[in-house]
Parts: sequence; structure tokens; C-alpha cells
Amino acid sequence: MKVLVLSLLLAAGAARAQVALGSYDVRLDETTVSGLSSGAYMAVQFGTAWSSIVRGVGAFAGGPYYCSQDSVSTATGTCQIGTPSLSPLFSATDSYAASGAIDPTGNLLRQKVWIFSGYNDGVVKRSVVDQLFNWYNHYDAAADIAYQTRLNAGHGQITLNYGNACGSTQSSFINNCGFDGAGMLLQHLFGRLNARQGGTLSGQLIQFDQTAFSSTDPYNLSMSHSGYAYVPASCAAGAHCRVHVAFHGCLQNADAVGSDYYAHAGYNEWADTNGLIVLYPQTIASSAGPTNPNGCWDWWGYNESGYATKNGSQIQMVRAMLTRLAAKYSGWSAAPGGSFGVPQGLVALDASSSRVALAWSPVGGAKSYNVYRASCGSCAYAKAGSVATPSASDSGLAASSTYFYKVRAVSTATGGESGDSAVVSRPTSAPQPYCDPYYRDNYTHTAEGRAYAYYGYAYAYGSNDSMGLWNIYSETNLIQTSSGYFAAATCP
Repeated sequence: MKVLVLSLLLAAGAARAQVALGSYDVRLDETTVSGLSSGAYMAVQFGTAWSSIVRGVGAFAGGPYYCSQDSVSTATGTCQIGTPSLSPLFSATDSYAASGAIDPTGNLLRQKVWIFSGYNDGVVKRSVVDQLFNWYNHYDAAADIAYQTRLNAGHGQITLNYGNACGSTQSSFINNCGFDGAGMLLQHLFGRLNARQGGTLSGQLIQFDQTAFSSTDPYNLSMSHSGYAYVPASCAAGAHCRVHVAFHGCLQNADAVGSDYYAHAGYNEWADTNGLIVLYPQTIASSAGPTNPNGCWDWWGYNESGYATKNGSQIQMVRAMLTRLAAKYSGWSAAPGGSFGVPQGLVALDASSSRVALAWSPVGGAKSYNVYRASCGSCAYAKAGSVATPSASDSGLAASSTYFYKVRAVSTATGGESGDSAVVSRPTSAPQPYCDPYYRDNYTHTAEGRAYAYYGYAYAYGSNDSMGLWNIYSETNLIQTSSGYFAAATCP
């Protein structure tokens, strides 16, 4: 295993030698989770298995719960480039809940969900991510599910200012799209937050011992001996704090990309100013016992058949880490303080061609919030939806149109509404351009009919674009522009 250079200076200060994971004044049922690709699948699994403590889930390029149904071929086929059927997944989810293998599905109704799909992502295609949205919408309200699809991003963690070109799919799988994916995600899960830290972080980025959270050697579970966590100075000093678990993707653990994910995925800057500990558990690549050569999270059963339940070995390890982090919980309440009144800080965070995402500060004594929408500044407002927590996703909107919003709090004591918040407006984007991307090794491209081999090299059908060597090691992004016509390119 590659050894981290301990003198490497990170944004949060120098990385330290491996230590025991600490305990803080953390409230467990305020936990949120997110991840990329296999990490997105793990975030959905963990958030479903432990929905009693998980209040929100974020997924960059992931699919629905139990998508692979214990099959690696389904995982790498239908659950990456196909359209998964939801009926068997609903049945499995409900069966697991009835048996107690996962928490009751009724808990999912209180979760916030944030989903992202870039239209140049040929690893986990939009058809798969759409089914994740549809799976959640079966158990949760549409107003609680934000879904962003307008960016030309490739397969990766989407950041404001760090990483590869936005449309690319390449090592580290962190893409600089000028879009604060972590900030959008966290504010949808929690409501309006304090501004992200723009300077030096206050806390420590620690390397901790993961062996303490498994009864067997973590290597036997394709888990590393080391994990990482960002702990803000306020949390270390005893402040009330929450935990966000960030699951890296395949080929994205620390052995593969060093500090890129745990230092630069975008979470730490928001965590620093908002009392949020970020947990970065780590897998390893393994070739046998289990077979997991790319260091993916277990979302197809390489460890055991119960991988997507509370009995899953990796889920148990992460749950034990959360128990350790919350060992000093003082009993504080998550309910907002202050007196009942008008919602403050309303902001239109983001928009796609059919949705607008809103967030505001929580109101003391509010049991819910009503969102009102108008199609012009002087138009009458109509109720667009009701949510229990201070964020909302308004959907079914027209592309390239501006909408106006205000929010009223609903009193727990009287059931009456507050006055109106300030009004905000946001235009929706233009429709996403057509893009049908496929990112695979050149051998697989030929096997699946997008390319042909000639004298040891691969060429795209239709365009005849040269793709390099015809083997499993050379990878190419192809886009399909018409029937039978593929080009080695990305969509603009």
C-alpha cells in the first residue's frame, strides 16, 4: 500500500501519523451521506439500511438501491449503462424492511436527497441515474429530491475549482466544473448554511485506524487499515456537531489518488464553518478474497449477500465509526432555536432545465414550510409544495424561464402560517443538449458494438476515429450521434 508522505501540507494543516478515531458531541440522527459512483451506490445503501439516523443522501452518478441484485454482470451492465427495472428493487427493499434487515422505509419520507448526473458521463449513464430519482420518488416526496443534470460533466466528483476538465473522465475523477457540488448537496440536505471557508481551514485532517471497527482484518473485506476524517476546530473543542460520510468512487481511494478526494472533494470548506465532521472511510483494491481490483465499495456482493443491509460488513464498519464519533453526545436537540417567525435567508441555490433548488434558515417552532411560486414579479403566487425541513426542489418547470419564490413557516403550536419571506427569483436553464456517451475500455467497446478492431487497434464505427490499442487497458469516451455512428469525443 502506498505510504502517504507525512510532511505533505494540506489545506487543513499537515497530515498526521495514524491515530485512533476520536469522539465528539455528535448527534447520530443528524448524519448525512454522499458518494461518487460505487460510493454513490454505497451512500444509497447506507442511507436506506440506516434511515433511522440518516437525514439526507447525496449521489454523484449512482443508481437505485440493490440495483445489481447480487450480480457483478448486472452491476457493470444494466446498473451502469442500461435502464434498471424498479419493480424487483421495490420488492427487495420492502422485504428487507419487513424482516428488519434495514430500517423501515417510512423513514425515507423524512430524508432529503440530492442527485447529480453529468451529460458527458459514459460510466454511469443518465438512464441509470434517472432510475435512482424514480426509486427515491417512490418512497419520498418530489420536493425533497433535488436533481441536477444541466452540466457537461464527465464521470467524477464535481467541484468549484479543483480537478480535471469538466467534461473529462480520467484518474482522480474530480472535475473542475465551476460548480460547487458539495455546497449544493449539503445545503439541500441541511438548509441554508454559513458561507464556506475561503481561507485556511481551522481544523485537522486526520488519518485514523480502521482496524478498530472490524472483528477481522479489514483487508479481508477490501477495506483499508486507514481512513480519513476532517474535524473542524469547533468540533474538537466540544461544540455540537454533525457528521457527513463521503464515500469515494472506484479507483479513487487514497492508495489510488492520494489526498485528492479527502482533501479536495469540496466538503471540508463547508464543514469548517458549519460544525460538520466529514468521515472519509477507505477501501482497498483486492484481487482475491474478495475480488475487487478497482477498490470499489461493495454494491454487488463481493463480500456477502447481505451487503446492502445492516449486516453488510462494510456498512457495519462505517456504522461503528459513527458510533465512535458520537460517543460524547450531550443530548442536544436538533430543533432550531428562537421564536416562530418569517423564514430568513431564502436563496435559489441552483436550477436545471426543469427544476429550481431553494434553501433557507430553519425557523424555531416551525413544523413545516410552504413554498409559493409565481411566473413573474407581479403575478399571483400559488402554492408549489410543502416540506418539513428548510430546503425544497420545485420541479415540472419550463426551460429557459424565470420563476419567483417566497416561503412561509407553519407553526407547530397553532398550525398557522408566518408572513412571507423575502422573494427570490431564478431562471431555469436551457434544455440539456442530446448526448449519448459511453466510456469503456477499447475491447469492451468492440464487444458491445460501438467500435471495430483492425490490426490490433480500435476504431469507432461511423466516424472511424482512432481509439488506440485494442485491449482492456486503453479506455475511450465515445458519443453516439446517430444510429451506428460513434465518435471519439465529448459533448460540448
